[in-house]
Amino acid sequence: MFLSADVVGSTAFKASTVGEHGQALWLEAFETLFRELPLIFIGKLAEHFIDEDDLPQSGVWKVMGDEVVFAVLPETVAHAQRVAAAFCDAVAHYDQRIAQRWPLRIRGCCWGAEIGARNRAIEIPEMFGGSDRPYVDFLGPDVDIGFRLSGHSRPGELILSPNLAEAFAVEGDQRGLRFHYVGEAPLKGVCGGQPFPLVLASLEGVGAPTAEATAAAEVAERLALARARMQEQPGVQPAPPVFLRD
Repeated sequence: MFLSADVVGSTAFKASTVGEHGQALWLEAFETLFRELPLIFIGKLAEHFIDEDDLPQSGVWKVMGDEVVFAVLPETVAHAQRVAAAFCDAVAHYDQRIAQRWPLRIRGCCWGAEIGARNRAIEIPEMFGGSDRPYVDFLGPDVDIGFRLSGHSRPGELILSPNLAEAFAVEGDQRGLRFHYVGEAPLKGVCGGQPFPLVLASLEGVGAPTAEATAAAEVAERLALARARMQEQPGVQPAPPVFLRD
């Protein structure tokens, strides 16, 4: 399970905050983001798993430009829901926090990629920086989807990949998550360019969603139909819901 937060408006902000002698006056904002957001997310994870003995394994996977990406290893759908709820919470709160200090917003994306036949983890021992443990990278079509999908998120909000949203929507307990089905859009290189479902998620009592809530049953039905439609196209294999049981 991967979770990313990227900065909205960063290009204009950097261009407008260069000192007269070329100083990068914008640097403080991004150093603060990369330092504080992981701590806030860890705190939110602890809150949302307070009745569990252990937290799922998690950490920053990589930082790319203005985006920080986390990797989390939940063991069940229920744990994945809690992770998504915690990240929803973290993004909404940190978006408000950063906006009070700089003319910036952040938006989130959460997507699932089961490691196995479709997606793989590889070790890169030669990675610059060195450590006692080799750097682990993740590769595969479901890993790539999140980086395309994140551009359709909204400031202060979280977008879910269909394989996560569909798995969550059929659960009896949504753990405070609300769904917002906001349409479809093609993603470059994803599912043959077919319209791809866009589902935002919010947490009850947190933030201010920009779209009306969609009933979980309706989300599940729409996503199942969209997956079936895409599967009819030659060579297109959309990711099934996470933790799918035969």
